[in-house]
Amino acid sequence: MPMTIRPACERLSSNILGLLRHHRSGLFMLAIAVGLVSGAGAVLFRLGIDAWTKTLTGAQDYTLSLGPGTGALSFLGRWFIVAAPVLSGLVIGPLMTWPGRAPTGHGVAGVLWSSRASDGVMAPGPAATTVVCAVLTIGGGGSVGPEGPIAELGASSASLFGRRLGLPRQAVRLLAAAGTAAGIAAAFNAPLAGAFFAMEVVLVDFTVDAFTFVVLACVSSTVLSHHLLGTSLSLSLPALNLAGTAQLGWVAALGVLGGLTGAGFSRCRYLSADAVSAGADRLQLPLWARPAVGGLLVGGLLLGIPSMYGESSAVLGRALDGRYPALVLAGLVLAKIVATSVTLAVGMPGGVFAPSLFIGGMLGACFGTFVAPDRPHAAAVFGVLGMGAVFSGAARAPITGIVLIIEMTGEYNLLTPLMLAVVLATVTGRFLTCSTIYTEELRRRGMSIEDPQAPTSFGARVQRRWRARRNSTGRP
Repeated sequence: MPMTIRPACERLSSNILGLLRHHRSGLFMLAIAVGLVSGAGAVLFRLGIDAWTKTLTGAQDYTLSLGPGTGALSFLGRWFIVAAPVLSGLVIGPLMTWPGRAPTGHGVAGVLWSSRASDGVMAPGPAATTVVCAVLTIGGGGSVGPEGPIAELGASSASLFGRRLGLPRQAVRLLAAAGTAAGIAAAFNAPLAGAFFAMEVVLVDFTVDAFTFVVLACVSSTVLSHHLLGTSLSLSLPALNLAGTAQLGWVAALGVLGGLTGAGFSRCRYLSADAVSAGADRLQLPLWARPAVGGLLVGGLLLGIPSMYGESSAVLGRALDGRYPALVLAGLVLAKIVATSVTLAVGMPGGVFAPSLFIGGMLGACFGTFVAPDRPHAAAVFGVLGMGAVFSGAARAPITGIVLIIEMTGEYNLLTPLMLAVVLATVTGRFLTCSTIYTEELRRRGMSIEDPQAPTSFGARVQRRWRARRNSTGRP
């Protein structure tokens, strides 16, 4: 009996492996499995952020109250807000230096590098370490978002299936993109935006097979997230509408301004990294100590502007509700750009997706408060449009920007002006820069994955002239 069962089991196993490796139906099943793994990771990530924030501050979202902390560091009085990022940095530094070290890099840029340089897979160990460190970063006050680490975790989940099953390179690459999309879909409760993000940013390829892969993964991760965390819009707003087509001129102006701000945010993010790296090298700080020492910079910013703590979700909600004057909103735009840039520069991992939405929301609310002070919902209307504009100006992913804002807010009445603002922001960003906030890191590492029109941009011409002048003077 055992002699007859064993060959049958071997044939069944071989047939299953053949199905998973070479047939679309089997690969679609793997896409669903990758989506479930990514969705579970996103849920644990969110729960971890809430738990660490509550441990340090006494609240799941400190920006709801912005008062004295009631958590584990409350004995420090108002200085707890400085100690929180330093304490997180003490753990982040060693973790990111040793178990979290990866040749591909981290976050969305790491996913892009792996997708272009190899088969798209990222090592699960460093990815899991990055997620843990991002929990400590955001919960400890770092002004970053969740999409970078969760995208890395989603891509790494493909290795749980791809390498073990011996899948072809193209199949593994699609699974990695599907995992990235699934993680973002679960993190932002936006399945369609997650799918388009993978298509526009990671794959840069619109095919039926690729779209099917990422959609299946996004649906499975979102269903799991809804089952475990519940369903709700990311931003709860009243029904909004633009007051007539005459306002489209202001929308166009906001789109251009959003593109300028998105490009400026990207530039500030990398200039800050250069400055911090040069300063740390001059002080001969080891890599493992930089997040803890840099936590003093982050904590100093939070001491002056505590509303920059973590993702600042409650602050964004109050801004869209029209509770801040225009001058305060403009200050919050600059504060978030600086806080996010410094957090990433000191070696604390996180994403720029959520901060760009916050910056856009503040910019749009400020713009709406200024141009339509008599309209009660002007801050919300232009704030929603600004969110899509700044994200698209920084990432140059217009379809993702449009779909994401609609999914997060449910404001379908703003679809037409949102499309206008996002497209103009994308064109402005392309005119100014030869890379996006994601691809600039790859350019610095020697890889060029720019779109065909990028070399003709104003930013590209300026950079070429600057490099030629630097080389002619013999500067390093």
